[in-house]
Amino acid sequence: MRDDHARWLFLGGLVLLAAAALPACSEDDTGGSCTPESCAARCLALGSPGGNCSGGNCVCDGGGDGDADGDGGADADGGADADADAEATSPCDIDIVFVLDVSTSMTPVLQALHDGIGEVWTYARGMDPEAQFGLVVFVDDVMVTNGGGWYGTVDEIQAEFDRWREFCSSNDEPGGSGGFNDDCPENSLDAIWAAATSFPWRDSATTLHVIFHATDDTFVEAPNTLGSTWIEVQHTYPEVLGELRLREIRLAAFAAHDSSDCAIPPVHDTEPGFYTDWRSDPPLPSGTGAQVFDIQEVMGGTLSMTEAINGVILDEYCTPFIY
Repeated sequence: MRDDHARWLFLGGLVLLAAAALPACSEDDTGGSCTPESCAARCLALGSPGGNCSGGNCVCDGGGDGDADGDGGADADGGADADADAEATSPCDIDIVFVLDVSTSMTPVLQALHDGIGEVWTYARGMDPEAQFGLVVFVDDVMVTNGGGWYGTVDEIQAEFDRWREFCSSNDEPGGSGGFNDDCPENSLDAIWAAATSFPWRDSATTLHVIFHATDDTFVEAPNTLGSTWIEVQHTYPEVLGELRLREIRLAAFAAHDSSDCAIPPVHDTEPGFYTDWRSDPPLPSGTGAQVFDIQEVMGGTLSMTEAINGVILDEYCTPFIY
């Protein structure tokens, strides 16, 4: 946990960013991706009491028409100033990585993400026009997609969700290690580690870092093995929790209470590490200042994954990393 001095430096930096941005403009330039919730959060972060969507853009209360240079919105340089203004209106950046179990039972979750990622993308970019999204998939081994780079368009990441939704029916390993998935526990820890260490996360002082992790099974830690080819787990639970805290990454999880959907007995208690302590360490979500959601409710249609994800973004946007 960051100490009080560092926390106040963090908050002070946000205030300075907001103060610098507010006089310059009150409209964002997000390509018409404004939503009422993201606009309200964005304006509050900028120091305005509120705002509304107008013509697809977010207009903060008391900020004029947002035309900082008085040219009616036209830029003599062909748009560079507009890009700069859009940057200025975002007091915090947003970096998100999805870490998804792609074993056979996860098809409904991949379908939900495929169907809802457009709304999540629009929501996040309504707050930060440069919001970034990445993806890690896993079963017993791990694959960092797109070479550890951010996806440039919502269509690109939606296509990845579609690809891995189809993969779920294969019972194969996504990382190319060979063999097949013949046990219930999956390799959540190495997948989370890969997400934390493989992507070019922006400065945590001004960026919301969130991993959205989804699995309906439990996990094991090093030096255990998984799968038909005895894949060695590389990391322990304390190592992963420590790395998330070091990099100030919140881990919001969609997890099960037991592995009753697994076709291979016995049924495991999947709460440790997500809902309850893992030995002497706290759950990864609460241990990084985030939340956990019941993945069975997603599969049963009683919980909207899209709304849950957007809620986390709204709750944590421009807030210090505290656990």
